[in-house]
Amino acid sequence: MQLVRLGVGVPKEVTLNGDINWADLQALAEQQGLLAVALDGIDKIPQELRPQKKDILQWIGVALQQESQYAVQQKTAAEMALLFNVNAMKTYVLKGVVVSECYPNPIHRYSSDLDCFLLPTVGDFDAWSLGNDLIKTNGYSIETIFYKNSTFFLPGLMVENHRYITPFRGNKKLKNLEIVLQAMILKDGREDRFEDTWLYRPPVMVTALFLIEHAYSHFLHEGLTWKHVLDWMMFKQRHKTEIDWVEFYAFIEEFGFKKFYDSFHKLGKYLLGELTIEELSQKDLRMLEDIWAPLAINETARGFKGKVALAGNTWRARWKYHYFGDISMIHALWIQVKGFLFEKHPTLD
Repeated sequence: MQLVRLGVGVPKEVTLNGDINWADLQALAEQQGLLAVALDGIDKIPQELRPQKKDILQWIGVALQQESQYAVQQKTAAEMALLFNVNAMKTYVLKGVVVSECYPNPIHRYSSDLDCFLLPTVGDFDAWSLGNDLIKTNGYSIETIFYKNSTFFLPGLMVENHRYITPFRGNKKLKNLEIVLQAMILKDGREDRFEDTWLYRPPVMVTALFLIEHAYSHFLHEGLTWKHVLDWMMFKQRHKTEIDWVEFYAFIEEFGFKKFYDSFHKLGKYLLGELTIEELSQKDLRMLEDIWAPLAINETARGFKGKVALAGNTWRARWKYHYFGDISMIHALWIQVKGFLFEKHPTLD
């Protein structure tokens, strides 16, 4: 954690001891999605505390691969956004570079894909469907079996083209959040683009709420990583004067995230050294244990198998609903079953 703090520019005294297993630490940093950020921290510690050459070279090699991947992803994303712009669509980036730019070294925030949301620039048409059709026309296969987003692979980049921003099927609160987020984007009249690309930043409140919903969903269904926590803290730090905090906390309460957010944010302060472990509550410590636990990822499971995997994760996460949810685990299972059986193709109407 000290390396992460140093990597994002938090001035802290270094208390590393001399018996660190750097190979294990590298594996842990990679598991948490913060390998390159931790490497930035290594660069700031005294020479005598740094790993041996054989250890640091391997670490640097992985970070260089990440940097190369980042450059390819941004180039491909820009080309995709240009295609969509020529066809009268705005490409809003959900998370991704919107969060990366909040880090001291943006290319060291790991990203495996691009989440986007398309809107017409003129007229009123189904931008999600047109975007999918354009990708097919350019020779790429596309998967559209999931109601929330389509998925396709461009050179060096996996893209999730969101029809909906949140997985709201069967969930009234998430459906209301979806309506709020889409309304905010629809009202967005800014030309807030990334440099010379046709990639757009959503309104700040959209990203703030999406980051919390996304982290909450991961916490319940798979597990948190420190990257989820750091993403929020970096975004919050960069945009703290732009966020209407009264409105933000009202939304957090309205959409059922408050119990989760209270501990999530405290762990963010702990990560950055603003709180000690002694200042965390028992509830906070339960969430901390989950961050260090192996992830229960079932994203590759589709259809009925995917629903069974999701239900299994929900059952195993029943303690999370008890401490951090606004509904019970049984209610959560009912939402999943109801959505699967009766809302296979949900709409906002």
